[in-house]
Amino acid sequence: MKRILIIITLLLTYKITYSQNMTDKKVDPEIKKITQELIDNGTRYDLEFLDNIYHDSLKFVRIDKENNIQVLTKEDNMDFFTNLKSSGAKPLNNYAEFHYADNDGENGFVVLTRKMKQMEKEQEFLFNIYWKKMDGKWKIIRETVFVR
Repeated sequence: MKRILIIITLLLTYKITYSQNMTDKKVDPEIKKITQELIDNGTRYDLEFLDNIYHDSLKFVRIDKENNIQVLTKEDNMDFFTNLKSSGAKPLNNYAEFHYADNDGENGFVVLTRKMKQMEKEQEFLFNIYWKKMDGKWKIIRETVFVR
C-alpha cells in the first residue's frame, strides 16, 4: 500500500511537471487563495481555523528523505499544532511556491513547495493537497508531503 501511494503521487507529480510548460503554470485562483489562508493560519497555530478546514476523515501522509511513511489523522495533526501553540513556538515560515492548482467546483488539488524549520533545521517540503467542497465550504480530505 505504501509503495502504491508513493507511485501514484510521483506519477501525478511527474505528469504535472512534464505536461505543463513551466512558464505557463496552471494555478486556479480559488484553490490558491484557500491554500494560502491555510498556510497563513496554520503557521500561526490558529486551531479553530484548522479544525474547520480539515475534514474529519483527513489523511495526512508524510514521506521523509528515506521514504519512511507516516500517516496521520485529523486528530494527530491537530495535536501537532496544539503542542506547538502550547509550547510557545514561534510561527512557522509561511513561504509557499505554487506549482499547480485546479478546481472543478467540487474537487480541488494543489501542488506547492514550502520551506519550514523543523528540528532546528530549515527544510523544503513538496505538498499535494486534495480539497473537497462540502456544503459550500472547502475542506482538506488528503494531504501528502514529501520532505526534500
